[in-house]
Amino acid sequence: MTDEALRLACELALIARRRAEKRRRRVRPRTAPAKGDGMPPHRSPMQQRGDRHEAAALRLLESQGLVLLARNLHTRLGEIDLVMRDGDTLVFIEVRARAGTRFGGAAASISQEKQARLARAAGQWLPELARRYWAGAAPAARFDAVVFDGGRAAWLRNAFELP
Repeated sequence: MTDEALRLACELALIARRRAEKRRRRVRPRTAPAKGDGMPPHRSPMQQRGDRHEAAALRLLESQGLVLLARNLHTRLGEIDLVMRDGDTLVFIEVRARAGTRFGGAAASISQEKQARLARAAGQWLPELARRYWAGAAPAARFDAVVFDGGRAAWLRNAFELP
């Protein structure tokens, strides 16, 4: 290797090392979950409020006999707040909360676009959920919503149909 090639290789290695160090500095260290709630401590106040509403919705639905299968299923297409089993039916649940009804309330905030995102996310998770809980057979499914308007909870069964 010539001196020029060696110098160029050293410069490239130095640049690559600096970039890697910069990337390592940008990555936030993982924090342990807060004691008792299972959620990371760096949640924003809005996220914490959403977590409380999801927990309240879960308690309401479990008191009605539904069984929790999964929480906060993420995909590129969207997120499903709760997935539960109601007898032989797979239920995808959206949790919404609004302080007032000035703009139609929590139920009205589940727009057509949101419904389509939920349906696409559910379609992506359906094969895996069917494999895990229904021995591979596709179960009957529905979309429910638990809405909180001014602190009052309402369970809307079959809140919307598949598009």
